[in-house]
Amino acid sequence: MTRARVHGDLGLVVRAYVRTALTGSIFAMSVLAYLGDHETTLATAVLTVIGTGLVIFFGEAYAGLLSMALSSEQALPRGEVLHELGASATAAAPGIVAGLFLLGADLAGLTVATAIDIALWLGALTLLLCSVVEARGSHRSLPIRVASVVGSVVVGVGIIILKAKLH
Repeated sequence: MTRARVHGDLGLVVRAYVRTALTGSIFAMSVLAYLGDHETTLATAVLTVIGTGLVIFFGEAYAGLLSMALSSEQALPRGEVLHELGASATAAAPGIVAGLFLLGADLAGLTVATAIDIALWLGALTLLLCSVVEARGSHRSLPIRVASVVGSVVVGVGIIILKAKLH
């Protein structure tokens, strides 16, 4: 068995990308839920959600590289640093995509509030898709894999319900 296959069929590299995409999606959805509860301009919404994505990238990269450096007595291999930066960039992607979606929705004539609502549902769909990918590559039992997917749906819909209750 190769090192990349120790934790499941997806391999360590893909798992890192799925994990950071899930993290970035949850953060982007949380920011969208907050913005949806306030009167906000398109520019504020776009800058806030994209800015959050960038902050998540820097936080993930810093935490990952620092933990790697602390656990190694030697210089970090370039390949591992690039992998960590790539996986961290995946955490930023949902916020950046959400910001671009808000811009596109504005060009299509949607209000900021409607665009935020749609972006939240797209975020919930992203959580679902990421958890399905992860579950399919897992060696866990079927009930545990189904529970994981259902858990992602509950998180996504929970964020949307929270936004609705706050608004």
